[in-house]
Amino acid sequence: MLTCSALTHQNKNRAVQKTDDPLSHQIDHFWQETEQQLKREPMTSLVEARRDALPYKVFAVTLTSLGGVRIRALLSLPIEGESLDKTKRWPVIVTVPGYGGSQQGIMLSECQRGYAILQVFPRGQGESAPFMKLNQDDKLTLNTEHPQGMYYQGCYADVMRAIDFAVSRPEIDPSRIALAGTSQGGGIALAVGAIDARVKVVVAHVPFLCNFRLAATLQGSLVKSLLDKAGKNNEQTLATLDYFDPYQLAHRFHKPVFLSAGGKDTTCPEATIQSFFKRVKGKKQLKTYPNLPHTTCLDFYNRSWKWLDCHL
Repeated sequence: MLTCSALTHQNKNRAVQKTDDPLSHQIDHFWQETEQQLKREPMTSLVEARRDALPYKVFAVTLTSLGGVRIRALLSLPIEGESLDKTKRWPVIVTVPGYGGSQQGIMLSECQRGYAILQVFPRGQGESAPFMKLNQDDKLTLNTEHPQGMYYQGCYADVMRAIDFAVSRPEIDPSRIALAGTSQGGGIALAVGAIDARVKVVVAHVPFLCNFRLAATLQGSLVKSLLDKAGKNNEQTLATLDYFDPYQLAHRFHKPVFLSAGGKDTTCPEATIQSFFKRVKGKKQLKTYPNLPHTTCLDFYNRSWKWLDCHL
């Protein structure tokens, strides 16, 4: 049985790394400004209980995010019929879909492990599609002239807005927040985990969005394919994508993180994930599967719950 200490690589320097890099300062300033913009936007949450015949409770949540854009999320909570403690607060796992926009890495039913599960669908994706028309293939290449207004600015803000909602709920412990996801969801988890100090632990399976500059040179990578198709594999686009890259945000990342990479994954290449892992400080583990393409992995999924149990 793996112990908590066996699951982690401990680095004593867990504070945000000080840096004299001008780009890092620019990125920090951009996200500070974005957080302020989001705070000025009223959340105006709408929570509707679903009446599905399930052994746990499910709620459909509608929120207002950055720029007044409406988004949807699904919240599941355990039913603990044997408990008389009505004040108990659950740790929450916030999860985000892959690049297709609908497929979540953590199912609502996993709340029965003793967590609240908050599935977030960023603007235009999955359950949020009715509020905003979006060509899913264009998310990475829309509005890349400047960081302000680029799709992933709003996307990351949507996840932060979902965290705002989570910490407002009496059923959820605001001191125990995790982010988890696969592919795009994993990359978003890493980025928001770096931006939002309320996040305590991150799990990312074969994460997308890591080290755009490297990925843009690797044949078969989704980043290169999308940029090439749009005719935007150039310095201007990459300079904008720097602001949304977990690799460039790594100096802000100081919480436990568990990552996976597939040795046969050309979509989200192993080298891009390794580069983030090497740069980030703190408790960390990278599990590499030499024969894994870009797909799910039962072993990593099982290990993820040990990691989350350990840190939440």
